[in-house]
Amino acid sequence: MISNTVLARISMSFRCGVLIMKALVTGGTGFIGSHVVDLLVQNGHEVRLLSRKAEIPGRWHGKGVKVLLGNLRHPETVVDAMTGMDVVFHIGEIKNTTDARAKENVELVRRMVAGLGNAGVKRLVFVSSLTVAGIPSVSSADESAEPLMKLKDQYTKYKAAAEVIIRSIPAPLEHMILRPGIVYGPGSRYLGSMLRLVKRAGPIGIPFFGQGKSIAPFIHVTDLAQALYLAGTKQDAKNETLNLTDGLDHTWQDFLFAIGQAYGTSVRIMPLPAFLFRVPAVFADFFAGFFGFAPDASHYIEYLSRNIHFGNSKARTLLGWEPRKTDLDAAVREMAEWYDIR
Repeated sequence: MISNTVLARISMSFRCGVLIMKALVTGGTGFIGSHVVDLLVQNGHEVRLLSRKAEIPGRWHGKGVKVLLGNLRHPETVVDAMTGMDVVFHIGEIKNTTDARAKENVELVRRMVAGLGNAGVKRLVFVSSLTVAGIPSVSSADESAEPLMKLKDQYTKYKAAAEVIIRSIPAPLEHMILRPGIVYGPGSRYLGSMLRLVKRAGPIGIPFFGQGKSIAPFIHVTDLAQALYLAGTKQDAKNETLNLTDGLDHTWQDFLFAIGQAYGTSVRIMPLPAFLFRVPAVFADFFAGFFGFAPDASHYIEYLSRNIHFGNSKARTLLGWEPRKTDLDAAVREMAEWYDIR
């Protein structure tokens, strides 16, 4: 015989046949996290944002979103915020510009993992990076492919170390690790300046290693958000590491030309030899738009000049996920329009 109390709890946990959960999102007001919060809100889940600011963005007012003041540089505030949550989406990170910051990010993950059980969290979803998989030795590569070359920058080291810690989470606690490729779309504080650069300098010439004809692992931010949402809510997908790209073979040239098309301007690619990319002003300013930080040229010249093509069949199978932004020209045009009206 099921008690009335249990029935009440069940009715509170399900709405229209959907399991309702309580989710903490770090980085919830950022580029990727805000799109994940949108999906959680749209599906009726209760959302807690860890933020240094008390204000809730207007579009989430009255929709079950609460702010808990905290700071990623103070791990105890993050661990406290996890209390009572079903799922934690760890999307935010301390700006990873130095080895010291990378170590802070690793320590934060370590502290979060140690606190999951006491907090009552059932699952941790972590945004890693496709750079952890390195430069693939085959095309199209999957999660089991051996890398031809591993990257050794501090950002990739942080993500790789965090993955090791998260995989150590003991049962019955669960985790999901998602490795997105190069994320584009509306909402990035970096991409707007990059688009303006291409708009202004495209006809003159955009410096790039080689001809820009190497395949790049793009993924639209809304497709990534959908995969993250499913990784947190799909009950039978757990304790997996997934590479996430649109699975297509678009090149850097395709992407840059799509930006030019969006602005009605031509784009000329200026092939430059590798040694010129060691000049910080040439390399860092342009590619910070994609990576969110100024990468070390010595670690990324190979990454930009080789075909980086990863399939997404594992994510499709386990999550029932399918990228929707597969028309690059249309997706870039929408992105350009979003930045232009802001």
